Amino acid sequence: MSKQAGKPAPDRRLLSRSFLYFIILTCFTILLIILGFFPAAIHLALHDERHAMLQISSEIVFGMSQYANDNNGNYPDGKSSTEVFQKMLDGGYVSDPSIFYVPMAGKTKAVAGQLLKPENVCFDVTSAADRSALDGLPIVFSTGYKVNYVPGGVAVPLVKPYPKYEVPDPRSWWEKLRGWPVPAYVIPGIAGCYKSGRVSYMPLEPPTT
Repeated sequence: MSKQAGKPAPDRRLLSRSFLYFIILTCFTILLIILGFFPAAIHLALHDERHAMLQISSEIVFGMSQYANDNNGNYPDGKSSTEVFQKMLDGGYVSDPSIFYVPMAGKTKAVAGQLLKPENVCFDVTSAADRSALDGLPIVFSTGYKVNYVPGGVAVPLVKPYPKYEVPDPRSWWEKLRGWPVPAYVIPGIAGCYKSGRVSYMPLEPPTT
């Protein structure tokens, strides 16, 4: 009789149990990696979105400045920002009608060759502005706010919930239970560009100053 024949057979139940433990541990490790990566991914995505909004507002103000150069220092004006932006398109100061759009509830991208509609516009403008205005005057800003043009004035949201430019709270239930603060990058706010060309994103702590 060979030596191999005398050895006991491996316990299959023990092998199955060990494999199950290995699978559970692997899945748990993957879950921890995902939970650690997801908030960071949200932060980067939102940072890119805010940067895009600020970049768009800057480009719109640049086009309005070009319009002012050709119209005795007067910025384009109208009964609504939709009308103002249509003037810019008609005059060739902006070529892409979708520039006035950012992802927002109730809004859609404009179709090239068609007149702008209110649902295609996600920015408002300051009326009757010209070259004599102060550099600190906001020319273009996120839609959905009423701006009071007085020293220390505020931007008051016109709708509730506030216009959404943020992602859901990324905190886990455990972080909420421990009282971790809401990350600053999920707080709603207003994006805009001043006459000087400076851009700003102001977190909304109702009302926004």
